Amino acid sequence: MSWAVEEYAEDAVVAYLVENVSDTYSVYPAWTNEVIVYPSIVVHAGDSDNVDDTGFNGVRQISMQLAVGTEATDVGTTSARHVNRAVRDAVITALAQTALQDDLNALSPVGVIFSFAMVGNIKRDVDDKWVLISVITLDVIAAPQAIT
Repeated sequence: MSWAVEEYAEDAVVAYLVENVSDTYSVYPAWTNEVIVYPSIVVHAGDSDNVDDTGFNGVRQISMQLAVGTEATDVGTTSARHVNRAVRDAVITALAQTALQDDLNALSPVGVIFSFAMVGNIKRDVDDKWVLISVITLDVIAAPQAIT
């Protein structure tokens, strides 16, 4: 068993998005050394904590950040705003499941098991490279699972 719950959770959500979002979007885990190709989705599990202020037992509340990025340029006759809207909608549609944790677990993720997963806060922004960014928070509760 590994205590790297955050990294395994990122990998599981990346795998889920690759399977459930259009293949025209690139999906990456945080801290990848790959060149980011837009439109993109970057999954980052940056903050985690013990569940309900319990002592450490490996079960973690994680606020995962899914950064949906599109270049702030039109694509043919499609406006940059519409391109961003389409990618963001595809991601939220894939995540807007009543029992998303069951869908994540159905993929048999390595090293992690989910007991809760739900879309939370959404923040829209523009970065300094003129990339439209929609940050979707995915609130999850995950625990380490034996790696076989």
